[in-house]
Amino acid sequence: QSQCPFKAFASTRLAAQTWQPAQAALTPSQRGQLLHAVLHSIWAGPPQGIRSHAELQTLPDRRTFVASHVSRVLPEELSPAIRRQMPQRYLVLEEMRLTALITEWLDYEASRLPFAVAATEVDTSVHIAGLTLNLRLDRIDRLNDGSLLVIDYKSGDVSPKAWDLPRPQDVQLPLYAGFALEPDDELGGLVFAKVRPAKHAFAGRVGAAATTLFSGLKSSNALMKAPCTAEQLIDWRDSIEQLAKDFLAGQAEVDPRDPPKTCQRCGLQTLCRVHESETIPQSDDTCPDDLDSGGSTDE
Repeated sequence: QSQCPFKAFASTRLAAQTWQPAQAALTPSQRGQLLHAVLHSIWAGPPQGIRSHAELQTLPDRRTFVASHVSRVLPEELSPAIRRQMPQRYLVLEEMRLTALITEWLDYEASRLPFAVAATEVDTSVHIAGLTLNLRLDRIDRLNDGSLLVIDYKSGDVSPKAWDLPRPQDVQLPLYAGFALEPDDELGGLVFAKVRPAKHAFAGRVGAAATTLFSGLKSSNALMKAPCTAEQLIDWRDSIEQLAKDFLAGQAEVDPRDPPKTCQRCGLQTLCRVHESETIPQSDDTCPDDLDSGGSTDE
């Protein structure tokens, strides 16, 4: 609704979808699902998983630990049809890639201040201004001060700038933080967990990052420069409630947030025909007579 009201109408009410090109390998979406499944398995707790920073630090061999979860999760998450389509060697390489990637991520998390994982893959329903949404939170950590950190795993390049008001590009994490927690829970922050080769990082808003997330953070660090505040959470809640009201009121105009960038990632241009409203410039040497479809030749 915030990116483009028509996109919300078309994708949610009309169930319109963009064309998905065929790929010889796993799609980015499938790779993302595997990443989520392995991390969920790792942090699910005993008997095979762990549940805290202390347990992570005492693992004798993190790579072997991760490899055991990857080898168990892949057959469960990839259907027999998908596995038959992929060369066996490719699947072996994918298993190796996931093992290396998540091992590096756990090494990064081991440098954090003490924490415990309160929950993973949390399914919940919320009611916002008459709209019911079914949510799934990737992970919730309890920080050393007792507050909660809402975490969303991402394998691509994402930024908390997407939450900026008045018209946010994405409201997923503000929605989780503002509506999915219990009223008595204290929010410590909300972050993207950017699980990317050699670029692991938390990106988001944390109330006291230097004392709850990483020690020794410099004042120039993004987590320090833009902390999470109660006022910000209220503003996000108000904005999300207004988006819900707009959707229920039937506001469905073609109004992309940031054209043409918003439209490039939409895939529904043939339905909204947004490009038909664009002015196509003509070159200076184009003669109007040349555009006459009924012109004749000298032959």
